[in-house]
Amino acid sequence: MCVRESTVSFVESFGQFDHMAYPGISCFNCCTQSVAGSLSLRVQQHDIPVSTRSKDNVFVTVRMSVQLKVAENKSEFERYLGNVNHAQKKDKKSKKQKKQEKQENDEDVEMAQARIEIGPTKHRDDTILYSAYYKLDDPVSMILSSLEEYFRFHGMEYTLDEMFAAKNEMTHELQTMLNEKMNPFGYIICNVLVLDIDPDETVKSAMNDIVASEKEKRAQQARAEADKITKILDAEAESRMRELAGEGVASARKAIINGLQSSVESFTAALKGARPSDVLVTVLMTQYMDTLKEAASTGKNTFILPSSPGAVASIEEQVRTTLLTTKIK
Repeated sequence: MCVRESTVSFVESFGQFDHMAYPGISCFNCCTQSVAGSLSLRVQQHDIPVSTRSKDNVFVTVRMSVQLKVAENKSEFERYLGNVNHAQKKDKKSKKQKKQEKQENDEDVEMAQARIEIGPTKHRDDTILYSAYYKLDDPVSMILSSLEEYFRFHGMEYTLDEMFAAKNEMTHELQTMLNEKMNPFGYIICNVLVLDIDPDETVKSAMNDIVASEKEKRAQQARAEADKITKILDAEAESRMRELAGEGVASARKAIINGLQSSVESFTAALKGARPSDVLVTVLMTQYMDTLKEAASTGKNTFILPSSPGAVASIEEQVRTTLLTTKIK
C-alpha cells in the first residue's frame, strides 16, 4: 500500500494493533492483516458554535475556530506550548508597556519560522500516535463539550459588552484548558479563535436602537445649540441695525436743524429787521413748494399734503414745538 505524506496508517493483525505504516510504500499480509484506518498529521481547523448566556441574561452564540493537530513526538508539545506561553506573557507585558514593538515583531517572525518544518519529521513517537488514534474516538466532540462546560460557568462572569472586550482573555484561557485535556491523548491545540459573538436578532435590534437614540440625542443637542447661536446673532444684528438707524435719523435731523439755522441767519443778515419766525415761515414755504414740484414731476407717488399755503404756518408751529421738546445730541 502507499501512505500519503503527513498521514499515518494503522495496520492490525486479526483485529489487534500490529504496526504503523508511515508515508511511502509499505507491505502487509492481506490474509492476516488489514488497515484499520489512517490519521492525518496536518493542522486541522474546526468551526464550533457554542450557545451561552451572559451576565445581563442575554443569550448569545459564540462562534469559534479551534486549530489542532496530532503531535508526532514530545518535542512538538514543548515547541507549541512554549510558543503559546511566550505569546501569553507578551500579551500581558504589552498591556503594561507598549514601547518595544519592533522587538516583539522580530520575535513573532522567529516564532512563525520555528513552527514551520520542511520535509518529513524524522523522529515519530509511536506511543503518542497510538493514543491519538485508539484512545480518543471523536476529538471534536470532546472539544465542543469542554467549550460548553467553560461557557456554562464562565459565560455568566461577563456582560454582553464585557464579553466583546474579553475575547483575547477568553482565547488564552480556552487554549490552556483544552491543551490540558487534549495533550494526554496526543493532540495539540495550536490556537483558539473567537470569531464572533452573535446575540439574538431582537437584542441586536435593541442595541442598535439604543445607539441610534443616543446619536440622535446628541444630534438634537447640536442642532438646538446651533439654532440658539443663530438666534442670538440675529438679535444682536437687529439691535445693532436699529442703533445705527437711530443714529442716522438723529444725524439727519441735526443736519436739517443746522441747515435751517444757517438759512435763517443768512436771511436775517440780508434783511435787517426781519424776525427769525418770519424767516422760518418763508423757508418752510419754499420747501413746501419744492416738495409739491417734485411730486408733480415724478408722477409715481401719491402725497396727501395741506392744499392751502396758509397751512404752512401750522406746519411751522408743529416743527417749532417738536424742536423745543426734543433733545438733539
